[in-house]
Amino acid sequence: MIEKSSVIRIECPVCGHRLMDKGREAYGTVQAKCGKCRRVWTVDLGLDEFNLVSGKAIPRREGAGE
Repeated sequence: MIEKSSVIRIECPVCGHRLMDKGREAYGTVQAKCGKCRRVWTVDLGLDEFNLVSGKAIPRREGAGE
């Protein structure tokens, strides 16, 4: 018997960009980096909780490296 697996889309809580997809039975913690806003998140798959690991880098100002 083949059952249809349902996949849930996990999105970045800041910008809404897709981080990953998970199955309904998935649990545990993973780290994912958003491809759009560059923030790194620890995601608890069982509870759907997000913890920020590192934020977006500070943009360089003109003349900072000179």
